[in-house]
Amino acid sequence: MVDVEQLSAIHHQIVNKKRGVLLITPGFNVPTMGCLLLVVIHAWVFFTGGTHLTPSLLRPLYESVAVSWSGIQEGGVAALITHSLFHGDWTHVLVNALLFFYASARLGHVLRPSRILFLFVSCSLGAALVYVISQALLSGISPNPLVGASGGVMGMLLAQTVIYPDSKMLLLPISGRNMGKGLLVASLLLFLMTPGLGIPLFSDFGQWMVEGFGKELFEFGHLYHFAGGLMGMTTVGFLLPRLVSLEELKSQRSQREGEMETTR
Repeated sequence: MVDVEQLSAIHHQIVNKKRGVLLITPGFNVPTMGCLLLVVIHAWVFFTGGTHLTPSLLRPLYESVAVSWSGIQEGGVAALITHSLFHGDWTHVLVNALLFFYASARLGHVLRPSRILFLFVSCSLGAALVYVISQALLSGISPNPLVGASGGVMGMLLAQTVIYPDSKMLLLPISGRNMGKGLLVASLLLFLMTPGLGIPLFSDFGQWMVEGFGKELFEFGHLYHFAGGLMGMTTVGFLLPRLVSLEELKSQRSQREGEMETTR
């Protein structure tokens, strides 16, 4: 696995004087195409009837693409992947699309397009598996089906905090290292505070938050976000290109010089 500190040092060479990171010009590339794909899919859903038949009844389309334990039991295994391409509303898709563009553009400085896509898909899949397993094992978890690219996006965002631990993230005056830890801890705490889990102290605080912010706060996939982010942080090192050390360069040079001597 590559030395992340070496890559972080290389990254500083593409940062301008104001420490702003160069992203990428919109065009035929992974950040732009991925961002557009998410928006176009939701636009199609929106203009063909939206996500629901009634306020409480999902369209059959969403029943098939959303991931849940009940859906898996009925054979909807493909939803482990398809859920990441659909969203609940315009705010949901626009936030995920912009974060996808940002994270994949930064990762593109050190990863090939195929590896960026692999990271997104694997984090989405891993997060979805954790989500459905939690629904199967924990009665206090919302049984609602889930859609959204946030598992894969969370994995990509936290993967870049590993590669660029000292770089400032987005518009926040905070290092990548601290932002990554903060997002993970926040997601885990929100999951533990789910009132239905009945965890002493945590659930009490969660109930207090429900009274202030509404029960919708705990209908989000907090464990889903945590799993996607953790997977991104722990697996990105295996996707990075291997850097050649000075010793290896010297060895290769000596070998070439030796081969030249024998051919004279």
